[in-house]
Amino acid sequence: KSPDFPPPAPDAGWALHALALEAAQIVPPDTSRLRQRAGVVTAEGAYCWEGALWRYGRPLTLPPEPAEAAQDLAGTWLWGGVLFDHFGHFLIESTARLWGTQEGQHGPIAGVCFIPKRPRRKGGLRGWQQGFLDLFGIAAPARILTARTRVERLIVPGQGLGLGGLVGGSTAMRAAVHARFAADVVPEGPERLYISRSGLTDDVGIIIGETQIEAELAAAGYEIFHPQDHDLRTQIARYKAARQIIFADGSAGHLLAYVARADQQIACLPRRSFWWDGPVDQIAGFAGRAPLVADTIASEWQPPEGSEAPRGTSFVAHDLVRLGQLLRAEGFVPPGPDWAPLAPETRAAALAPLTGWPETHPELIRDMAQ
Repeated sequence: KSPDFPPPAPDAGWALHALALEAAQIVPPDTSRLRQRAGVVTAEGAYCWEGALWRYGRPLTLPPEPAEAAQDLAGTWLWGGVLFDHFGHFLIESTARLWGTQEGQHGPIAGVCFIPKRPRRKGGLRGWQQGFLDLFGIAAPARILTARTRVERLIVPGQGLGLGGLVGGSTAMRAAVHARFAADVVPEGPERLYISRSGLTDDVGIIIGETQIEAELAAAGYEIFHPQDHDLRTQIARYKAARQIIFADGSAGHLLAYVARADQQIACLPRRSFWWDGPVDQIAGFAGRAPLVADTIASEWQPPEGSEAPRGTSFVAHDLVRLGQLLRAEGFVPPGPDWAPLAPETRAAALAPLTGWPETHPELIRDMAQ
């Protein structure tokens, strides 16, 4: 526990600064639990709470047991934190300290040190992870430490992004992103873009009838864009070029947030009545303008107690007539006839595997969107 240490705040306190530690130890986790004994320990043996991973105001990494370092790393390195291989968690949590790579205050760095979220992880950065660091202008190499390591000099930037109160970014993080991220990516693409999930598997749920929504949007001049089919630079070029963007709630919204602007009109199409606000709030923080949230979910199906479905699974059906009316009223689509209701056969096909799943008619999302 850290009873006397405050969680990071977006606009004041320790999260806006970086520490320089001599002979600090970086300790990787030895379990795959949500909360892990891992992080940064000072040369005096004290746990560095500034280096912990904080989520929703509490630390997920905790003081490890005392031990000798298994190896030494010479030079000045930057603490990158916990490395997630999940696209969304990487974008919102593993990037939170990269604002500190700007040379000047602490001099040049030899590289960035991460610890893996999963102890059994093998290999270096995935290609898209390295691509993100490249887009941040970080030329120094990354090291993923799987053994307890003493670092000659370790720079520990405060956590500048994360789930909870930091989702909109700290002032330090936003400044670095606006100054450096994807600065050389030239906008390329149409003025209207729909960021789709219809090409993904349904292991965590779907928007029922998303292809029907896509047909309506395509008729209104939207490119239907499947981000998983493109590299990061292509995705960002599209996001920069579009004047109006609608995105299906998901990890792609976190990447969009890095380049979203106040002069863009953005809307979120939720795929669940919960947890959709992460990318929405991140976009609001970085762009300075909150996206429209389509509060048009008509029905939702969630797995019953004891189901083996992954945590967070949800199937939703939007009221497509009302969705079209909302987008038309907000200027996302031009005047025209009402959209057709969700096709009965589409609904039936999506629900066929969901035996025993209860249906709800959520009103929560309408309240949260206000």
